[in-house]
Amino acid sequence: MAYIEKRGERSFFLRVEAGYDSKGKRIKRSKTIRIEDKSLLKTKRKLTDFLEVEYHKFKAEVQSGNYISPEKMALTNFINDWKTKYAEKELAETSISNHLFHIN
Repeated sequence: MAYIEKRGERSFFLRVEAGYDSKGKRIKRSKTIRIEDKSLLKTKRKLTDFLEVEYHKFKAEVQSGNYISPEKMALTNFINDWKTKYAEKELAETSISNHLFHIN
């Protein structure tokens, strides 16, 4: 079930369920979308279609395991997550080594 909530004039909140934890509590992932295109806000149908597409993209990202939840974490932990979840899959070895050189 799609959970889309209007937060402000141009802001919408998306929530996806990602299963259950060991205690039986639902795992929820959320994301805020800000719409910059004024033409989308003029018609309800275009806005609904856009939000549905964004919701399904977000849901696919969460279900595939590529979603990195925005939480407080140390930079080293974030770099390790980025390296395993994104860089090793999407970037060439030379690009990864260049990025890590600049990070260090």
